[in-house]
Amino acid sequence: MKGKKRQNCIFDCDPGADDAVALSLSLYDDELDIKLITTVCGNLSLNKVTRNALHILEKFKRTNIPLAMGAKKAMERISPDATFIHQNEGLGGYIPPEIVETKPIEEDAIEAMYETIKKFKNDIVIFALGPHTNLGHLFTRHPDVKNMISHIYCEGCAPYGLKSEGRWVEYISFNVSSDPEAFKIVIDSGIPITIIPSRMGRELANFTEEEVNYIKTINDVGRFIYEIYSGYWEHNYPDRRIATNDTCACMIMRYPKLFKTKRAFFEVDTDKQPGKTVITFNRKGNINFAYKVNKKKMHQIFYDEIKKLDNFKFY
Repeated sequence: MKGKKRQNCIFDCDPGADDAVALSLSLYDDELDIKLITTVCGNLSLNKVTRNALHILEKFKRTNIPLAMGAKKAMERISPDATFIHQNEGLGGYIPPEIVETKPIEEDAIEAMYETIKKFKNDIVIFALGPHTNLGHLFTRHPDVKNMISHIYCEGCAPYGLKSEGRWVEYISFNVSSDPEAFKIVIDSGIPITIIPSRMGRELANFTEEEVNYIKTINDVGRFIYEIYSGYWEHNYPDRRIATNDTCACMIMRYPKLFKTKRAFFEVDTDKQPGKTVITFNRKGNINFAYKVNKKKMHQIFYDEIKKLDNFKFY
């Protein structure tokens, strides 16, 4: 928006199909000023998610944004991966090159985040789109940084109940269960946090197969997103659908009126059911929990963001 100050931000991510789409549509966003991208082991190994993030920067001609590599594993446990849905190379139906020319900066993600946050003290937000391992290490190593971050927007948690029909619809979500110890450090930090639960992207804001087919007709960027989505269908649903979890985590910062939220306190189990999250709604809670979205308007904004890149050509 003309004349509006752009929001300084850090993307902490594990691309991953959903991260890749969210990042792609944020690189030229008029309201975001991406100061740093950090990668973390999550959907795939650290090397693969870093390769994928660097490839996105090359593909969209934004290699001027520094990227730092983060944690190779969870803080206290063996890290799972999610190749079963993101595919072996992590970008769904799109196959990235094995090797990219762009390199990460020498500084590790924790120190790079610390220096960046200090530079933009109290005027920077974090999009945490993967497991919270980097943030867990950051707050442990540099506890003073917790007073410098304006807001954290993240995807992951399923607070209400049971595992159903073979899919994680309640209690457990990948980003939280991959490193519940780190998630606990983050939610106990006192920093204002907005959380998109897993159900939001999969069941309240998902794309249908027809909508995915429409995306590829928009322009070159739409075709790229379609290619990613073509290998990223959700499992164990009766229809073909694409989850928009990470996209929602970015959109709720830019378009908060699309969503309904409630203030809450969060708890996470790190013992008997690692990753199990339970919430208590309370107006004094530091967590802003999203429970509803205007799906039609959200999808239209998504299409419009792609259309803004009508003149962008990859080659």
